[in-house]
Amino acid sequence: MSSLNKVIVFGAHGKIGQHLIKLFAQKASPYTATAVIRNEEQAKRIAEISQNSSNITTTSLSLSDATAEELSKAIEGHDVVVFTAGSGGKNVIQVDLDGAVKTFEASVLAKTRRYVLISALNADKRNVFSQTAIRDYYIAKHYADRILADEYSDSLDYTILQPGALLDSEATGKIHVFPKSDKGETGAIPRADVADVIYQTIGKKSTYGKTIGFVGGDNDISSALE
Repeated sequence: MSSLNKVIVFGAHGKIGQHLIKLFAQKASPYTATAVIRNEEQAKRIAEISQNSSNITTTSLSLSDATAEELSKAIEGHDVVVFTAGSGGKNVIQVDLDGAVKTFEASVLAKTRRYVLISALNADKRNVFSQTAIRDYYIAKHYADRILADEYSDSLDYTILQPGALLDSEATGKIHVFPKSDKGETGAIPRADVADVIYQTIGKKSTYGKTIGFVGGDNDISSALE
């Protein structure tokens, strides 16, 4: 396991984020995590799902309203930033795009190099997502991914994770990783497995600088990420 022990999670109250917090809350976890939430109700939910684990703390911030400088103060002292926040299609520019980019800037200011961004399968393929009903969401993801890869490759040890359609079914512990190509891919994956992919990606240097598209499959997560 890597020495990247202190993690801050943007989007901790989301469906993937809550699965991830549960993993960090396990007694055997080598990580401590700060869950970024918006209000007291969300803080109570984090306490509930983590069973008040000493591994988990919370901090209250608005991605839409906070400046990069304010976000950097929250990130300071952490080894890893995980961005799994999403607006649910309601505010994609301010959250999914600008919110993400502000955390890139903030991570550099805080001198926190490890960064894991949760995107969406085919977000790097405009010819594919231009035909979808959630085109604005994909456009936001597309440009957040591009900015991270093109402008921050020297200052951040990033990994962009692009899961397929998200399911609420039980975790399987298995995925399929797509080889890099220009054609659109399809498939789905439980949110619990996406959280496990994030968890296992954090300390894997082999994923640095990579964009990884994946869905549910037949390969153990750890070996599939090698």
